[in-house]
Amino acid sequence: MLVLLRTLLFLAFVLGHIGFWVTLYNRINATGFKREWIKLTEKVIVLTCLALPFVLLLVDTWTHHPQAWRLDKALYAYLVNSDLSYFSFATWLYICFATGCFFVQGPVWLAYRPVFHVARDRYSVEQTHIERHLHRVNPHWELGAIAKRNLYLPGNEILSLEANTKILWIDRLPEGFEGMRIGHFSDIHLMGEIPDPYYRKAVEWLAGEKIELLCLTGDLLDEPDSLGSLEAIFSGFLEGVPKLFVLGNHDRACGIPDDIRAAMSRLGWLDVGLEDSVLKTSRGDLYALGNERPWFTRQAGTGFRANGIREPSEKDLILAVSHSPDQWRWGRDEHAHLMLCGHTHGGQVRFPWIGPIIAPSHFGSRFASGVFELDSTLMHVSRGMAGVQPLRWGCLPEITVLELRSKKI
Repeated sequence: MLVLLRTLLFLAFVLGHIGFWVTLYNRINATGFKREWIKLTEKVIVLTCLALPFVLLLVDTWTHHPQAWRLDKALYAYLVNSDLSYFSFATWLYICFATGCFFVQGPVWLAYRPVFHVARDRYSVEQTHIERHLHRVNPHWELGAIAKRNLYLPGNEILSLEANTKILWIDRLPEGFEGMRIGHFSDIHLMGEIPDPYYRKAVEWLAGEKIELLCLTGDLLDEPDSLGSLEAIFSGFLEGVPKLFVLGNHDRACGIPDDIRAAMSRLGWLDVGLEDSVLKTSRGDLYALGNERPWFTRQAGTGFRANGIREPSEKDLILAVSHSPDQWRWGRDEHAHLMLCGHTHGGQVRFPWIGPIIAPSHFGSRFASGVFELDSTLMHVSRGMAGVQPLRWGCLPEITVLELRSKKI
């Protein structure tokens, strides 16, 4: 019985240890620090997570058995041997800390699983079209070396694509916007690994879905040399349809955010990251509000209120566009009907039952992807189309059409 209890406590220690460092990893990626500093910190976190327990055990083993480093003796001492003085004070301190993390963080982590927070009664999936392994049916596509190598990994879905249509039941939806169709995609991460025709195929599908507005929620570029890909992907489609974008953390990290903004503006996209806009549509006024925090901060006087534009009325639609779902309180406080986000990539790796683990957010994987209800605001978080690491398992790249409907009674 004692061995069973100690085995359970050992598992709690292992899970608490992993959970603590994963939490740090997620949170550091949600900050506005420079990318170089974040990448260095990521490496330290991963190395510490992998090495720290072994370092502590090796030190203790060396102390008791200097002639042979035997980790099995350390585990035996903990699970079976009644003489627990085998471990040093530092090791016991960390064991207690990590085990405590399991009992404190574990219930919170479970309670905030996305599966428990997706607003299932506020949306329905009208259609889903999935195409897998598009590189196989398009052998002429030119892939980068990393993407080619990663495609040999079993189950990697980086060149698959899910195109779906979701009906959103919006609270307080102005009558004139009933049935409006909005295209949403995010995180294209242009860096020469995924071929331009892959993205062009996605936007052409969106163009064929009778959308009235298109939104791209950040992380356009990872490499400055890929700036020309923007024109190859976005030129010559959806003329006359408003197209909105914001930038993300990778757009800042690549070093040319102003060039990205200029290129997108030349292609007819409206930069709501720099300034809020009020769009005059046949349905009524649409207030498009942008948020690129914490990576970009606006100058004063770029909001619609500062420019003397009237406050939205009940007949106007308020759309909040943010790169990160961490800004959901902002969207709620702006009384947005709908908030569109990306950044989290859906976790990129999703496990059966458990779902995503890694997500660059202050809320961990809580808002990794899906539809969430925040008071009277709905938030749609896209899984995005790519990532700086071309790896995806159980998390297909996604483009979406959102059809707005009045809230069901």
